[in-house]
Amino acid sequence: MNQTLLVSDLMRNCCGAIVSEDTRLRDAAEILVTNSLTVLIATDSSGGLVGVVPETAVIRRLLTTPLRTATICEILSRHVESVLPQTSLYSVLHLFRSACHCVIPVVDENRLIVGLVHRQDVVRLLLSEMDDVQTSAPFAAAEPHFLKTPKTRSNQPKES
Repeated sequence: MNQTLLVSDLMRNCCGAIVSEDTRLRDAAEILVTNSLTVLIATDSSGGLVGVVPETAVIRRLLTTPLRTATICEILSRHVESVLPQTSLYSVLHLFRSACHCVIPVVDENRLIVGLVHRQDVVRLLLSEMDDVQTSAPFAAAEPHFLKTPKTRSNQPKES
């Protein structure tokens, strides 16, 4: 992966995924469904990042809590990894591997959300880079090195 890429080069706008931490559970579910999202980003009253709400947590709570007044505050994960836009994209890849995140919020210095980095975009970038490497390789190198017959000295005449 190109190590000069920044998070800001791959991040998406996230306005549809941002909700207040006191959003009703039913409203959160409707936002997830209507926007085809898998996670919501929760903010406090000043707009700062406070957590994430995975779609699975919303479903689980809807199945067990029929109250119309229930909010996402009870189910949001407050331990959330976030990154700055000027961070090297390469340096944040471990966040996708280690915690199985599908989305990482991008925040400014005040913890205000400015975008999202999606795992599928990173995978798409990696695949396109792999395609670029394979198409630039010469056809002569198509045979793997382990299939090539090694050159030996047994074919040369022996000196007496």
